[in-house]
Amino acid sequence: MEYPLQIHGFDPNFHIVGMTFNPEAFADMKDKYFLLNGRSYPDTVTTGPLATQTTDGSMHYAQPLPAIINIPVGGRGLLRISDLDVSEYQTRASLGIPMQVIALNAKLLRDQAGNNLYYKTNSITLAGGESLDVILDASDTDKYPAKSTFYLYSPDLDHLANDAENFGGLMTEVHICSTVTGGNTFGNTCNNN
Repeated sequence: MEYPLQIHGFDPNFHIVGMTFNPEAFADMKDKYFLLNGRSYPDTVTTGPLATQTTDGSMHYAQPLPAIINIPVGGRGLLRISDLDVSEYQTRASLGIPMQVIALNAKLLRDQAGNNLYYKTNSITLAGGESLDVILDASDTDKYPAKSTFYLYSPDLDHLANDAENFGGLMTEVHICSTVTGGNTFGNTCNNN
């Protein structure tokens, strides 16, 4: 299983200024909405594209990729995480399943002799423009049985909210499934019979 995750923030005030043809003050940029693949929790675990109704009554579809991570029981999942932020560092934490970092900025973590320099952690921090490849190893079926749910989230509490709304932001779910059908990335289906 392989899942690309893009992290970014959105400052609505900065966006509105840009729409009015006024110069944007980059020094004043402050993200208020924090997104994974263009979605905030709980939309990160909603399958299919998001739909909203426009003022003329027609439906508008956007953000076709969720951020649900489905791993078959006894399996592993590769996360390709990139940070698109311009104003903040972003930290991801994994509750339950440790992350094994295998690459940084599209380069495998190996020394010149070819020895792996992989390491395990429960949190990673990225600056804008950086990327990491991590493996979530759920091969121990005693620790990670089918029908389990774990979380990949931000430990920065203000990044777990959508501006003035609570309970949103940078969080998604990792599902351990009896089987996974429909491909090895987003859009696949977790089957727990």
